[in-house]
Amino acid sequence: MTHRILPALLPALLLTAGLSACATMPPPPEPTGPCAITEPVKMRWAGVNFKLRERDAVRRDAQARIARVLRPNEPATMDFRPDRLNIMVDDFGQITDLTCG
Repeated sequence: MTHRILPALLPALLLTAGLSACATMPPPPEPTGPCAITEPVKMRWAGVNFKLRERDAVRRDAQARIARVLRPNEPATMDFRPDRLNIMVDDFGQITDLTCG
């Protein structure tokens, strides 16, 4: 009798094991600020062709709660926010600088 049950259970066990391997990891916790740009962070992102989908990755690297992208001659508020990352890009879309505030 055991020989009949085992072959019947084997596909179910394999399916369960396979699905558990597909479980996603929880996302990393969101940074709470203040913004902190280290030299390795600057080196990693300097000269990168910036795409909007990368904004959150840069923001997390800088431990900033929010981020904004600033282009040359673009108006921006001058208020200082310690939890904000400023991503400076040139006319070609390359990251030229990262600053906090």
